[in-house]
Amino acid sequence: MTGISSYLARTVFPLLEKDPAVEEIRGLDLKAPSFRSDKLRFIQADVRDPELARHLKGCDTLIHFAFIVMPIRDEAKADDINIAGSKNTFQAAAAAGMRKIVYSSSVAAYGAWPENPPVITEDVPVRGMPTFYYSRAKAAVENFLDGFEKEHPAMVITRLRPCIFVGPTIENAVKDILGAKMVPYFRGYPSRMQLVWDEDVAQAIHLALKGDFPGAFNLAGDGSLSMQEFAAILGVPSLPVPYALAYWGGRLLWSLRLFGQLSPGWIECIRYSIIVSSDKAKRVLGWKPSCDTAGALRRLIASLPPA
Repeated sequence: MTGISSYLARTVFPLLEKDPAVEEIRGLDLKAPSFRSDKLRFIQADVRDPELARHLKGCDTLIHFAFIVMPIRDEAKADDINIAGSKNTFQAAAAAGMRKIVYSSSVAAYGAWPENPPVITEDVPVRGMPTFYYSRAKAAVENFLDGFEKEHPAMVITRLRPCIFVGPTIENAVKDILGAKMVPYFRGYPSRMQLVWDEDVAQAIHLALKGDFPGAFNLAGDGSLSMQEFAAILGVPSLPVPYALAYWGGRLLWSLRLFGQLSPGWIECIRYSIIVSSDKAKRVLGWKPSCDTAGALRRLIASLPPA
């Protein structure tokens, strides 16, 4: 498992630890994880290491989490880790004779485009947004996997595409909004969003490990929320804001290093909707999310300590 110190790895690890079919978990990262287990063998390693295959020999399945999610200003460095590092990791898995890859992708790989269908299924091509780093990088990795699959037809390659996931200890843009006195939305852009609970994503990863399920699988809580509905659940007012004002204001704040978890690319992403169907994951993986989108938000609010 690459990125063993990541939030998602910490969330899925208890399921793997309890699974009697999992004999050993080799956790690769530059930073040691905060948890310990008799099943865990931590290896300090960089996904860009040309000799990475030596750490993977004898393993059946690669779960690839290592990825810089929140924006950094050095995109060349981010590309080296996220894109080149992912390519190197997949090639190392093949060189080590591994049988299966489970890759944690994202619905962001589809891109938030005005012509997106109302509901996106897995057959819709990924067309990451060049101006939104996370979307661009996730799409680039998936495009590489398209060719990699053809070169390694015997390998089982599962791509999981979760929407924004939330949980009690995650730090992301959604959690940042929870303390706001009001929630802005873009006038003239009736976009909607989906959420999924972090443990539900972990469940899907575990299911993908237990069986062989080649292909892509969207993961999202049922339903969706407009920003006005999001604000109503928070119990705060919503405020219409011109998109141009938000975008250029966001660029200014980002340049001044005052924009927290959001880059201007995130503003572009929420202008249009990425609403996905998770029917395939439910039907093929047997995935059973514990709550819908609105329920995930309410659960997140309830998990926070009192102000």
